[in-house]
Amino acid sequence: MTPDRPEWIVLNGTGVSAVLEMVPGEAPLWRYWGPRLAGGALPPRRLREMRALPSFSLDFDQPLSLFPGFGAGWFGPSALLAHRAGEDFAQSVTACEADWIEPGRAVRLRMRDDVAGLAVDVTLRLDPSSDVLTCQTELTNTGEGVLDVSWLAAATLPLPADAASVRYFSGRHNNEFQMQEDRLGRAAWRRENRRGLTSHDCFPGAVVAAPGTGADSGAAYGAQLAWSGNSAQGIDWIDDGQYAWQLGEWLAPGEVRLAAGESVRAPEVLATCSAGGFNGVAANFHRAIRAKQ
Repeated sequence: MTPDRPEWIVLNGTGVSAVLEMVPGEAPLWRYWGPRLAGGALPPRRLREMRALPSFSLDFDQPLSLFPGFGAGWFGPSALLAHRAGEDFAQSVTACEADWIEPGRAVRLRMRDDVAGLAVDVTLRLDPSSDVLTCQTELTNTGEGVLDVSWLAAATLPLPADAASVRYFSGRHNNEFQMQEDRLGRAAWRRENRRGLTSHDCFPGAVVAAPGTGADSGAAYGAQLAWSGNSAQGIDWIDDGQYAWQLGEWLAPGEVRLAAGESVRAPEVLATCSAGGFNGVAANFHRAIRAKQ
């Protein structure tokens, strides 16, 4: 949150900004992730004050949040798919607290669902030297009985309505990193690696581009899992005119079963964007990697 506007979580890098709206009794809402906003600009009003409800829709608007849940009026991709012996399969954040680790740079969002009996901590860090956003998600079973988890998104990221294509890598042994490109539309885009280790054919990341984006110009958004095992990522169109991008570990049935009080931590997601095209995204990731050496 900002000192003068406690309803906003604002992270700023050198060339990137991320803005979340704090809403009482809910997960924070994504308001922006993209090239840096000039002069500390913020949305003029809360999201639900700015848009009317479409006809024949639910009476309560459900925008894209940091941790969208299944079964509470959200019909897009859920950040969590889990149940407790066939119950508590609908999850929705009922409370959230923000703890600043480094003001303007790193924050921990502590969310909980007092009905389904779970807690979720999402830590966001935006490195100003590389403009790379790191997301770390941890799920804890605070209820009674074993919680069976089949999907836990390591990150849910917003993409703009003009996102037009996604570049990713496929291949085989001795022919790795063959670039592929798909157009984005209303159908979901998804890639999965089920080999149990880093594969030749399914790199756990991608780059999304706006129309006209080239090597050194145009808007590009990149994300990747810092992970070498099974993985999954998907990009879904949302009815309010944007896309949601999720990445996480691909889980086999029964692989994650949390007893009461137990936790699981998802792999880190590294994400960045640039107005300098595909090379701008690559340069940001290169700076982040070199800083860790």
